[in-house]
Amino acid sequence: MKRTVFIYLREAKFLSVLAAPLMVAQVSQMGMSVIDVVMAGRYGAVDLAGVGLGASVYWPTMLLLTGTLLAVTPTIAQLYGAGRVSETGAVARQAMMLGLVLGTIVFWVLQNMEPVYRFLEVDPEAIPISVGFLRAQSYGIYGMLGYLVLRNLTEGLGLTVPTMVIVLCAFAFKIPLTYFFVFGVGDFEGLGGVGCGWSTAVTMWMQLLGAIVAVKVTRASRSGVFRGIEWPNFTVLSRLVRLGLPMGGTIFIEVSFFSCITLFIGRLGVEAIAAHQIAMSVGSIGFMIPLALSLATTIRVGASVGASNFRVARRTVAVSIGISLLVGVCIAIVLLVGRDSIVSLYSEDLGVLELASFLLLMCAVFQLFDASQVTAIGSLRGFKDAMVPLCLVTLSYWLIGMPLGAFLAYGAFTFVGVGVVGFWWGLVVGLACASILLIFRVRWITKHAPLRQQV
Repeated sequence: MKRTVFIYLREAKFLSVLAAPLMVAQVSQMGMSVIDVVMAGRYGAVDLAGVGLGASVYWPTMLLLTGTLLAVTPTIAQLYGAGRVSETGAVARQAMMLGLVLGTIVFWVLQNMEPVYRFLEVDPEAIPISVGFLRAQSYGIYGMLGYLVLRNLTEGLGLTVPTMVIVLCAFAFKIPLTYFFVFGVGDFEGLGGVGCGWSTAVTMWMQLLGAIVAVKVTRASRSGVFRGIEWPNFTVLSRLVRLGLPMGGTIFIEVSFFSCITLFIGRLGVEAIAAHQIAMSVGSIGFMIPLALSLATTIRVGASVGASNFRVARRTVAVSIGISLLVGVCIAIVLLVGRDSIVSLYSEDLGVLELASFLLLMCAVFQLFDASQVTAIGSLRGFKDAMVPLCLVTLSYWLIGMPLGAFLAYGAFTFVGVGVVGFWWGLVVGLACASILLIFRVRWITKHAPLRQQV
């Protein structure tokens, strides 16, 4: 009994060591977006609106690409676990070719968003800011995609500290750089909200430079990723696409679910919008810990599967989901006890405060399911299981959570809608369904893993 407890505690320590740097990196990455909002807001309301419009296009697109390139992490982790580190560099080079193709598509989209904004009849004052913001950011796309591939390479090899160091440096670098581009210094007058796009583009290339250095000075150099250029290997590329597109699709489905609910709440009034944004902001902060744990689980499970050590993989999954539930409970307790103090940091409007405080009660329940579902997805990625999770989250969010939320919020037939609270019930139920279904999928995968081809 004592030996079993010791083994599980040791596994928890391994996961924590991997996850802690990733959590710092995720918070810092989120902080870069906050910098843009704060700087643009101080420059002017029109610039803030333009940056907000641009971000609504940029982030879903980037998350789809980021998710697609996540295929690199479990692929590298399984090769690493199998003792085939020399093959990882070739996989990363092929992923860079895939990134070039995807990056070119995104570059074209970001360069040509003006007709879309005109068609949607967006506020004409904000359009020039948003278009300039997106066009500036597009020049950093290739740098960002190169950074993502190298980041996924190092993380797949079990190196997460370099990611933390790079993102922290980028965060510190972006603050004065954004100020310079937005407000100007000396003879340079600044570009307003468009300057946020240019500072982001420069920061993207800086992150790529940091990733190159990290690969060269760590054991990731054994991958041989910089040994040369080769022709596309369509077998490797097809595997990355078949694995990466469902991964990117899963992230996109979840992000679009939350984004669309926010848009629909826009019909319910300013008070509802403000209260919802406060609750989502608080929930997003709590989500960083389970997200980092999910990324660490992918790395740890992938390495164990590559080594055909399925017993360790099962143990990692059990410990990871257990920790995520514990974290969810702790966050829920904090929200339940301190919700009034928390919302008072965001607003002084009594109506908003009262509604936001109630939404945090639901957010507390939300945390349990959100933490467990993201960790379950991370576990499944380690096994290279991506298509079934995509189907499960689509079912949970769009076929159950969204219709239920809309019905409860707006009402139908003889039922009178309950407003924003209805959409939050849709969020809770959708996440609960996703969590339960994904955990059942994890149990099935861990049981049948030895029968599946992995590396």
